[in-house]
This record gives sequence, structure tokens and C-alpha cells, in this order.
Amino acid sequence: MTGPIAGALRAQSPQGPHRDRAADEAALKKSAQALEGLFVAQLLQAMRAAAPAEGIVDRGPGEELFTSMLDQNVAETVAARDAGPRDLSASLFDALRERLGRAADTAR
Repeated sequence: MTGPIAGALRAQSPQGPHRDRAADEAALKKSAQALEGLFVAQLLQAMRAAAPAEGIVDRGPGEELFTSMLDQNVAETVAARDAGPRDLSASLFDALRERLGRAADTAR
């Protein structure tokens, strides 16, 4: 398989495509978690944009920065937890591992 994910996995090791499978899977899991974090951050941002701007109290000048930082922290926390086989990062990991495995088999 060619592309940014496969290239990044090969580029991280001096051995190139003959890397240790455990190292490949660890890097792939980290990438899947990062992608899940990005998805959750975008979801939170869209949810905040859809909520009414008016509230009980006026919004302060630092509120936008604070909510952005809060959303990023929540997204990282959600992505870092291990919710089991049904979470988004596990599904992404399984799909990408299968695709990269098939691509490695055809490249040999």
C-alpha cells in the first residue's frame, strides 16, 4: 500500500518495510487514537456552534479560548481511553491493519 499512513510507518524505522510487526501496530494504534481525537474535537466544535449563543451570563473575552482548550482536552481524553472493541479508534485500527496487511502481502 502506498500513501501517507504506509509511508509514515516505513519512514519511522531504519529497517524500512521489514519493521517489527509490534512496532507497526503500536504506531498504527497511536495514529488511530489521534484520528479519533480529531474527530471528537470537530464534533464538540460543531455542537458548540449549534448551541444558542445567549445564556444566563454574558460571555467573557477569554471564553472562546477556554472552550477551545477544554474541547481539545476532552477529545484527547476520549481518544486515550480504552473503551473496548466498539470504540472508534479500535475500529479504525482494525480496518487500517487489515488494509496495510493486504498491501504488504501484495508488495512481496
